[in-house]
Amino acid sequence: MGKNPTQFDLSGLTDDKALAIAAYGEAVAAYRYIVLGEKSHTEDLKAAFRQMVQTEYNQRDTLQKLLSQLFPSACFYLTSRDKAMVCVGPRLLDARDDARFDEAMRLTIASEKRSISFYNRYLPIAHDQRVARTFSQFAADGLLRVRDLRLLFQSAGKQINESCPIIPR
Repeated sequence: MGKNPTQFDLSGLTDDKALAIAAYGEAVAAYRYIVLGEKSHTEDLKAAFRQMVQTEYNQRDTLQKLLSQLFPSACFYLTSRDKAMVCVGPRLLDARDDARFDEAMRLTIASEKRSISFYNRYLPIAHDQRVARTFSQFAADGLLRVRDLRLLFQSAGKQINESCPIIPR
């Protein structure tokens, strides 16, 4: 499912680039929840994914606002390596049938876990306390979202095999 998150060296990252990478991850997550919501077969799943979309957009907006406040002239081109720090698999998910929906859910959970790991691993090297606090909160929120995704998957009668670990602080 992708590169092991411990293989990414974060020591050269600065707060501005870390915020840009995190905002990218939140934007991709929101987009994926839109796709999953559109392809869901039940109203409960659709409603859950709509809520997750809003949460991800709020987090993205928080990160972008912090980035513009702390680093008003920051502008980044994110490489594939940068993007892989917070996302597993392709940005565009194919969820048009049950098998593809299951795989899309696996990739989404793996990406949530990868983002949590990114936040936790960056915390000790964050220079600004606002960045550290935001990342700490988003890591905690992400754990709740992973739990919710697992419950959604189970309530739909699915069994998930996860391979992407969460890297602790």
